[in-house]
Amino acid sequence: MKNIKGRIPVIIAVIILILGVGGMMRRCSDTTPSVAVEYHKPGDDTLAVAIEMSPLTYTLRNDTAEGFDYSILRDIAAEHDVTVSFYPFSQLEEAFRGLSEHRYNLVVASIPATKALKEYFPLTDGVYLDKQVLVQRRDSTGVGPISSQEQLRGDTVWIAEGSPFGTRLRNMSKELGDTIYVESSPKYSSEHLAILTALGEVKQAVVPGAVARHIATDYPVLDISTPISFNQFQCWAVAPGDSALLDSLNTWLGQFRETPAFRRLAEKYL
Repeated sequence: MKNIKGRIPVIIAVIILILGVGGMMRRCSDTTPSVAVEYHKPGDDTLAVAIEMSPLTYTLRNDTAEGFDYSILRDIAAEHDVTVSFYPFSQLEEAFRGLSEHRYNLVVASIPATKALKEYFPLTDGVYLDKQVLVQRRDSTGVGPISSQEQLRGDTVWIAEGSPFGTRLRNMSKELGDTIYVESSPKYSSEHLAILTALGEVKQAVVPGAVARHIATDYPVLDISTPISFNQFQCWAVAPGDSALLDSLNTWLGQFRETPAFRRLAEKYL
């Protein structure tokens, strides 16, 4: 692992470019709790975890914490007698800064396992697979929904502000030899865009597959069958140099993925 002391601002800038952090900063900026949500087990030091506020990763429902990643880490901590303090965040930049400064041991979010990111932070083995999909109304074109990427030539799609999906769409434009026009707004998250598409206020959007499936259960008018990318592992980021934690998490995640509890969570959230 590279020596990153004194290079945190540069590293953060690179990570923002890699991940398109704007799209991940978007959620719940006015509602993020100012104190940790703690889950305690006696006997071990506290693991400080920065966790992304999102319906998939971590959210509060009737004052009860839930979410796919949150539930996995909560259950792993209980199984292995680890005390965890969860620090919800909406700005990934600050979470990675805290990780670089060792204020956090772990960042839990929708983080794609990219080679560039691994240059700066140890990444766990994949927690789950996800891909980008086109969200559209089934009656959006008058002749049925778009069924292939080639049909996006000269068309317009929406993405969350700063989303890494913008890079994929630009590359797709080059592959197709024609322009795909991309719109975004800091007001709209991926969840918002999927709902706006269902309501007919946005023609179509590119969002994470897990988000699309979640929204489509409430809005059956949506078609989410057209993939925009291949599956990619989503992982967690560990503080630089903490190989012991990384090894433990990989072991625990590997064991947990074989349990009925993981399968139940996957069925619920993915």
